[in-house]
Amino acid sequence: MVPRPGEIFWEYLRDDGPHPVVVVSREELNRGDYVVCVMFTSGKLETRRHLANCLPFRAGQYGLPKNCVAQSESITYIDKSYLDLETGPIGALDPEAMRDLTRAIGYVISAECEPV
Repeated sequence: MVPRPGEIFWEYLRDDGPHPVVVVSREELNRGDYVVCVMFTSGKLETRRHLANCLPFRAGQYGLPKNCVAQSESITYIDKSYLDLETGPIGALDPEAMRDLTRAIGYVISAECEPV
């Protein structure tokens, strides 16, 4: 399976259990061993939900299990073997949410970013 931009997967990289991540790298790049993802967090939610680098989501939205934010400064690459590709994505961002996430990433790197 080749993950697509905007798809949300469980990642099993850390010892403290699975965490949702959203794929942000281009589909053609995701054919390799790695994908670029942004991590979600529910920590310090009340503070983070108002920051330009974070994009808030409600529990159940896009398959997310609880209220959280996509923390765009936590953009990283992940070996696809740590993603639950067998089960598939738990959800996918719609074009508007993906555009907002791309803008939040642009804020972090001080660039005007728009999805292609």
